[in-house]
Amino acid sequence: MGHAHSKTGTRQTETAALVRTIQRNQFFTIDESQLLREVHEGFGPELERLKHAAVQESHANGHSEIVQSPSSRIFGREYGEVNRTLTGLLCLRWIYNDEYDIFTACQPASRRLCRQSFAWLRDHFRGHLQTPEAILLLVVSMIINDLGKDPNLKRDVAAHLTQTGGSIADQNHDSLLYEAAVIPGMIPCLSYLDNSQQKDLILGLELGSELNAGQLAQAENVPINLEFLRELQGREHAFELKFMEQILDVAGARGHINSNGSINLIQPVFEAFKTVHDVSLEIIRKNMPLRDAYDLVLKRRGKLLVNTGFRNLNVDNDSDRALLRLLTMGRTVEKDQAELFATAFEKLEEPKRHSLIAGLNVDGNVNEQAVLPYYMPAAIANLLDKTRNCTALERQQALTSLWRYLAKVFEQSPKVQFNGVTTPADEPGSVPGIVIEHNMEKVLDVINAEGFEADPDAFLDGLEIPVGQQLLRRRTSHSLASGGSSEGGSSGVGGKPSRTGTGLSALSIKE
Repeated sequence: MGHAHSKTGTRQTETAALVRTIQRNQFFTIDESQLLREVHEGFGPELERLKHAAVQESHANGHSEIVQSPSSRIFGREYGEVNRTLTGLLCLRWIYNDEYDIFTACQPASRRLCRQSFAWLRDHFRGHLQTPEAILLLVVSMIINDLGKDPNLKRDVAAHLTQTGGSIADQNHDSLLYEAAVIPGMIPCLSYLDNSQQKDLILGLELGSELNAGQLAQAENVPINLEFLRELQGREHAFELKFMEQILDVAGARGHINSNGSINLIQPVFEAFKTVHDVSLEIIRKNMPLRDAYDLVLKRRGKLLVNTGFRNLNVDNDSDRALLRLLTMGRTVEKDQAELFATAFEKLEEPKRHSLIAGLNVDGNVNEQAVLPYYMPAAIANLLDKTRNCTALERQQALTSLWRYLAKVFEQSPKVQFNGVTTPADEPGSVPGIVIEHNMEKVLDVINAEGFEADPDAFLDGLEIPVGQQLLRRRTSHSLASGGSSEGGSSGVGGKPSRTGTGLSALSIKE
């Protein structure tokens, strides 16, 4: 592999022991302690940024000390995001080295990743990591994946853009990372990559700022969020890089609690991400319509539930499809929970039920304004946990309250002015689809409040909807061909519009 002399950093590959280790095909065989030492030496600036990143969960400092955590072995103290990132790196080695027992040691027996699924992961990773270049690219991608959570990065990117006459819009950490990666020297470890590797990494970051695999796995986003996959036709290896990175991101997501295996990549989560993989390839290879591809996620959830004895739901029926989205956002795998969701859905009064069904069936195509209820899967999970000791009727009423609140979000989501035209447009084809993200995080606080389970209506009915944030997506050649006009918003790096992406990478599955 040629040495990197790009403008994106000053360090040379000769100085990094980990890069030499990878070039010698020893990444998967060196001692774990040596690996962590080499990561520390080779990625010091990146790990320092991760120290400042706040873990978006409770128990941020609750690491189980069966063995020392990665950050305590390197720094002598706990850093949540460092542990999550480095646990993902250890998961890569456990997968590649076929260490099933270690990988699944922390998982509950009832949902443990099965050996057949682990074998699929092992073969998939081995198949796509056949050269030192591919391994190095994945390792670098993993190390930088959560750098956008460092509050200092936004400040540093904004300072650079101010000097160059640009500006930065409000963005989540995936989009911010993309903006940082195209600024020379902002992320030093990119100097370890040659030009071809850097192009693949940037393309993966751009995909990550457009499409969140965790959100698709849970039907949290909308079909238009899949559009960027069409730009990867002929660049399938870039997609596979991003897919492996996001699998490992989820695998290590609770590494701040226990880094002695993968707590999170259990069988249901694997199946959801395997579906995302299959759906994505249908778009990349066959240009499958986005709604059809998205509905494959819903159909697989429906088939899983039919196998438990739940009734069949038809994606061609708006009411059934809306319920399937709620079931998928709720990560429902059992008949009892499916029946609970369905009853809560049926008990929702009109016209709220109509608003909920309509909102859950908007794709974000030309002349459409779709709503992305970010953190909704987490809200559902919290509600189910908070009401776990309640009666079936009380749980149903709490869910109905949440469905009513989600309907209000769809109803009250502001109509956006786009290049002077209010959506929906008067003339067909005049306005590209718009996605409005509503961050539902404050709903988590309400659900977790004392007394919520006793009267959920009192807590949710008066709650204002979150402020809507327009997701300024990158207009692809496909959307522009549909009659879309150029995108508004402030300009980002290299003349590209700044975009707000689709959420914190797989966070809802990661929590």
